[in-house]
Amino acid sequence: MKGYDSFFEKPGQVEEKFCQVCGAQCLVKRNEVGPTSYMQAMARAQTVHDYFYCPNMKQEWHDQAMDLVEEIENTHSKRVAELVWLDLKELLSQHGCSLE
Repeated sequence: MKGYDSFFEKPGQVEEKFCQVCGAQCLVKRNEVGPTSYMQAMARAQTVHDYFYCPNMKQEWHDQAMDLVEEIENTHSKRVAELVWLDLKELLSQHGCSLE
């Protein structure tokens, strides 16, 4: 999901990015040409950009971690968020990752 495990940046302005789901250093494709938003895609607009993406983004466990991150952000309960955070930390630890 863009903004969590993939990012578009202006060419050459960002050296590195880290996944906000698992903490992994993102891979990068420099000077890509294409849309960077839904609206650009609909308009068939093209823009030059650097594309950063998590190397784990297609893993099943990463999808599960993404769901936990979204749950933390969407809950109104501080206690529930703390419990979900513990689950997220455990899941990431099982795959050699950490957000801390």
